[in-house]
Amino acid sequence: MHTHMPLPQITIATDDYNRLISATALKRRHRGPHHDFLMSELRRASLCHPDALPDDVVSTNAKVTYRINGRGTPMAHVLVYPEDLLWPGAELSVTTPLGTALLGLRVGDRMPFRTGPNGPVHEVVVEDVQFRLLPDEEEPTRTTSDQSGNEHDNSRDDLERRLDDALMETFPASDPVSVIICRRS
Repeated sequence: MHTHMPLPQITIATDDYNRLISATALKRRHRGPHHDFLMSELRRASLCHPDALPDDVVSTNAKVTYRINGRGTPMAHVLVYPEDLLWPGAELSVTTPLGTALLGLRVGDRMPFRTGPNGPVHEVVVEDVQFRLLPDEEEPTRTTSDQSGNEHDNSRDDLERRLDDALMETFPASDPVSVIICRRS
């Protein structure tokens, strides 16, 4: 297997992108090879509205069938966020090296990844994307109190402002971010 193979184009739904950027920005003190790999993939991704994401693109809440290193029987998992992991045998966290490698690929794409900083390079090939569970449209607005009695507004505007602040810390204005309009194919 070639260790310098060209990377395939990846497309990530904006909701996945925003949630992963927020999570990585909050955990910036815990940087390591897995964090760096996830950040590099997010930086090179084209973004797409979740409703327009093509059916053959791997996203969170999608069941993906794949093969590693072109050998063995195909494996299938639902790609999920680590905090949503309920069935480890049936689900795969998007923040693992394999989960990050799969995110945004299309059926037929090949992607190299490592499971450790000095480990061998593996190649994952996407064979099928079978379904995608879509999140609910709206979440209720909540206001919570901390122990001092101060209220924190968790309205959509406040959450978007906090996300924008986290994004500005993570990606300075000089970092290019690619945004595209997708159409289902």
